[in-house]
Amino acid sequence: MERLDNNQYQGVVENQDNTSNAPQAKKSIRITTTDSNLERLVEITKSMSKEMRRDFDKMYGRILDLLDISVKTPVISALAQFWSSDLHCFELPNLDLVPTIEEYTRMIRLPIDDNVGVYSYRGRYVDERKIAKLIGLHPEQLKLEKRGAIQGLRKSFLEDHLEALAGRGSWHYFNKTLALTIYGLVLFPFAPNMVDHAAMDVFAQYETQGLNPVPAILADTLLTLEVCQKKEWRHSEMLYTPALCMDHHTYVCICGDFANVPLMGPRGCVTYTPSIALRQLKRTQVKPVEEQLGGICFQYDAPDVSQLLGRVRAAWRNVQRKGDDELGKPRVSASQEYNEWRRARGVPEYVLREAPHAEGSSRSSDETLKTMASELERARAQIKQLEEVEEAAEWEIDALKRQCKKKDEQIERLKIQGEEILEGKLALEAENQTQGEHLKKLLAELADARNDTKNWWGLAKNYHEENEELSQKVIKRKLKAKRKKQEADEAIEGWRLRTNVQRDKKKEWMKRCDDMADCVNYHSIELARRLGEAEDEINRNPEIQLPPKTARFMRYCQDLARGFGREPKCLM
Repeated sequence: MERLDNNQYQGVVENQDNTSNAPQAKKSIRITTTDSNLERLVEITKSMSKEMRRDFDKMYGRILDLLDISVKTPVISALAQFWSSDLHCFELPNLDLVPTIEEYTRMIRLPIDDNVGVYSYRGRYVDERKIAKLIGLHPEQLKLEKRGAIQGLRKSFLEDHLEALAGRGSWHYFNKTLALTIYGLVLFPFAPNMVDHAAMDVFAQYETQGLNPVPAILADTLLTLEVCQKKEWRHSEMLYTPALCMDHHTYVCICGDFANVPLMGPRGCVTYTPSIALRQLKRTQVKPVEEQLGGICFQYDAPDVSQLLGRVRAAWRNVQRKGDDELGKPRVSASQEYNEWRRARGVPEYVLREAPHAEGSSRSSDETLKTMASELERARAQIKQLEEVEEAAEWEIDALKRQCKKKDEQIERLKIQGEEILEGKLALEAENQTQGEHLKKLLAELADARNDTKNWWGLAKNYHEENEELSQKVIKRKLKAKRKKQEADEAIEGWRLRTNVQRDKKKEWMKRCDDMADCVNYHSIELARRLGEAEDEINRNPEIQLPPKTARFMRYCQDLARGFGREPKCLM
């Protein structure tokens, strides 16, 4: 369903009263669509080689295949009649059905990594300058268009940019631009022929941080169905392939403190209950607990939702899964308690009615009717068995289809591998030819090298002989040097002995000199003392006249004492 504004576009969602006497007294929903012409975009993708498409799928999942899916308006319209806003699921006559994360993950091949996380609305959308950088444009080249409160990029602008990138061979930005276009026109469509800001935000978070968009796609689907029922928004579109019934080892059952799974889309939040779709996952369907049913559903422009948004973000940091350990081995069935609960909800079931017959009919006619009634009962039982067989056959067909698809993928991979092997073989043959020519050149060079080796061998032999002579001379000189070294060592040892003798003599003479110095010192002191005593005695007896030689001797002694640094000490 195209998301269209009643005030601006042609697509509408209308509620009409159902006046029939059928058990389901719901309002019927009439849905019209506006076809998004993707022919030009599909034609642009044909310029991609098989290897480029594989690289694109590895980066963004199998979203490229969605361009080939046509919208079946009658099927979607019929399915939307059974949507329950209270339980957030389809209440079909014999089955409760709800899109699941596991189905969407398998459909576009983008498994959720709990270590990386999922898309989260952060209060505002991505800056358009970042989008321009991601798709290889200058911010001034990004031509945003406004339609009322909606802002985005026109489909034609992105298609022109894709053609320009393909012409330049700029495949890096081509892939990013193509993924952004598919996000806006297929995964998160809002306005016709436009990639709006909300879709850009989901793409930017996946491109820059790897945040998985699958829960956001599912949220957009469920919110669209709520729009169909409640007509709170004036636009609607959804992407859904119901009841894929695929094999899953585990499934997301609870997030954080929620009893079910809150989904955060680019425009609002909604919860869904995986436990109501266990049969889709090939499990035994049991009655869900009351707390798991219903839940939150709001748009981001609603008042007082900031705390609730924070709670949803925190919930996805604590994801709980269930598998065989909690649910047992896969088995498609429903418990009696679930069937009774479903009947208590008043879910309608289609029944076959007998046609009334006119009064006064004959007895034979009554017997005929009884016979027909019994046959009808048997036919009903057979129909029920056939339905069960058909259901099992459908599951088997789905499994065979998946196996065929896997085989097709394997064949495609084998074809690619065969082409690569052929290319490798041709390259190897060319390389072998080159190596052969190179080998011939090497053999010629080897022959030249052998001739050179012979010449060098003669030179080496002469050099060896000369080296032997030099070696003998070196040995003789070494012996001669050894003898001279021994002689020098012996001379050094003799000098060492003589040096020790002279050192001992030096010590002896030093001792003698010290003794002589002590003696001179002692006698100089005595000389000074005794001269002092003599001078005192002469001074006390002035009448004594010393002979001249004695007087000269006294003066000589005084000068000698002064020479030793001793002054005569007078007693007076």
